[in-house]
Amino acid sequence: MTLFDRIMRRLNTIYWTVRGAKIGRDSVISRRVDIWNPKSLTMGNGSLLGKSVSVYSAQEGFLTLGNESHIAAYGYLLIDQNKCSIGDKVAIGPFCSFICHSNSVKGESEFFTENYLDGDIEVGNNVFIGAQCTILPGTKISDNVVIASNSVVRGFLKSGFIYGGTPAKQIKPIKE
Repeated sequence: MTLFDRIMRRLNTIYWTVRGAKIGRDSVISRRVDIWNPKSLTMGNGSLLGKSVSVYSAQEGFLTLGNESHIAAYGYLLIDQNKCSIGDKVAIGPFCSFICHSNSVKGESEFFTENYLDGDIEVGNNVFIGAQCTILPGTKISDNVVIASNSVVRGFLKSGFIYGGTPAKQIKPIKE
């Protein structure tokens, strides 16, 4: 990375801090990141929001990114009034989506645009999420989990396993 790029990243991080984001020591927000409500963002130390990450949160919602965690380029987080909590030492691959607020087929109306599913998303510590994964409302991912690329995740993922597929299923234990 060039000196110019490092300076621009630092200035961008300062910009988001001035707008209300709480950003830990040595954390970076890359250029072209789109944050609707900067006051809803808290980042731990040594964390990164990659290029062109989009974070959409209402006043009541929030995103917490732990220490030494990163969301790679082109991540999409639709939080709305919910909570998205990502632990320490979490690596999230490019083009991943975290959807806390979505249209639903359940409800009293026959129109999908009038039915919504809301739920918090919680990601534990030491988690790897491969490229192009979608994490759906109400998902809880325990510590020490690997999720294969292109997976769709909903529900509870138990610690110590590799998951993959659409929908994501337990594949095998993580060997230490």
